[in-house]
Amino acid sequence: MALAMSLLLGCAAQDSDADGSESSDGAAPIVYECSADESLDLYERRIAPLLQDDRPSSCNQCHLSEVDLSVFVQATPCETMACMVDQGIVDLAEPQESLVLSWIDRATPSGGITAETIAAEHEAVFQWIDMSSQCGAEVCEPVQNPCGNPLEEGQCDLPQSTPDPRPLDDPGDCSDKTLELVWQTKVYAWRGRCFPCHFDTHEDDFEESPAWVTTGSCNPASLTTLRTAEREGYLDAEEPRKSLLITKPLEESLGGVEHGGGAKIHSESEASYVDIVYFLDRWAECNATSD
Repeated sequence: MALAMSLLLGCAAQDSDADGSESSDGAAPIVYECSADESLDLYERRIAPLLQDDRPSSCNQCHLSEVDLSVFVQATPCETMACMVDQGIVDLAEPQESLVLSWIDRATPSGGITAETIAAEHEAVFQWIDMSSQCGAEVCEPVQNPCGNPLEEGQCDLPQSTPDPRPLDDPGDCSDKTLELVWQTKVYAWRGRCFPCHFDTHEDDFEESPAWVTTGSCNPASLTTLRTAEREGYLDAEEPRKSLLITKPLEESLGGVEHGGGAKIHSESEASYVDIVYFLDRWAECNATSD
């Protein structure tokens, strides 16, 4: 329980000891000793206390309104970190830009949780991410399926994230079959970035987030999700790259719009952006042709 559940982030450890490292906004980079023992020590000192059972239960609600980080917790710290990276809430290339840190910063001091404890929690998680960035390959074995399969047995598997656009032999026509193929390959395959807030399996848990991602057998679930996106106006045939399908997850500085779950795509070179825009351009072209 201590390793599997002690990661994520109910309440700041008000009595956590500092380790003397520079803070996440300090000028000097932190240099870590890359060993399994050192990594586990950092985790147990700075991260494990964040979900101790004797913390007030209200702390579990003090940070992430409608975001349940426990869905990312795996059996070991290495697997949990790999899952958070896979789902886009941790950025090992730019640790200080990790989405999970912005979620922590959204906290409002209340119920004994002060600005200082929130800052301490931010710093603890930053250091864990930063150490993983520097030392991950030396202290963790490769994780083949970072998040496991969070869906029920028999449902369509969630493909892993990939640094490259997903390959597709696109016939190039505008038939329903072809557009459904492009959607399934280029968009539905990235749906893990929307888990769990927009999945129909978690509709009751995230009442203010539209549950527009249908689960189940791959082909009908993908098609139903496409039809929902069309019906709800997430696709814009006139200006496809202003479609909510891409502007919602996109960083606001790149033309994105406010998104309760924070930015998921931080560069137009990211594979997810390239793939989604590919579908949007194809879908818009075909819809313009059919009008």
